[in-house]
Amino acid sequence: MSSFQATVAFPNGLLWLMSEDGKDLVIPDIDGVANFWSSHNAWGIAVLHDADGTVQVSIGDGTPDDPSLALLHEGVLHTSRQLVEVQTVYIDRIASFRTSSTDAAISIWGDDPRQPERVHIQCQDIDGEVIS
Repeated sequence: MSSFQATVAFPNGLLWLMSEDGKDLVIPDIDGVANFWSSHNAWGIAVLHDADGTVQVSIGDGTPDDPSLALLHEGVLHTSRQLVEVQTVYIDRIASFRTSSTDAAISIWGDDPRQPERVHIQCQDIDGEVIS
């Protein structure tokens, strides 16, 4: 079940999932080869480039309703303030949500492993509403 849905253009084809850890935020190096980059508190995901169109983003605590979406990545994102933000490469906030844990288990689902046009962010630790 999704609690948030939006259609977004992502400059440079990059979606960021970041904890709000202030000065302690560690941005991973983007090598331009892979499609997922991570540190303990920031994840970068390659998505459809804004020059080619928009991306449908959903966020919720359950698996996606769309059976064509495959699991692209799962792991733990550390957030000392229990806040996760979805951002563009220009730090434009798309959405944010509170988590019930400082180590939030998050799964990323998409319709393409290289440049998905549909992305679902699943976090079972969402504590409250997703805010845009």
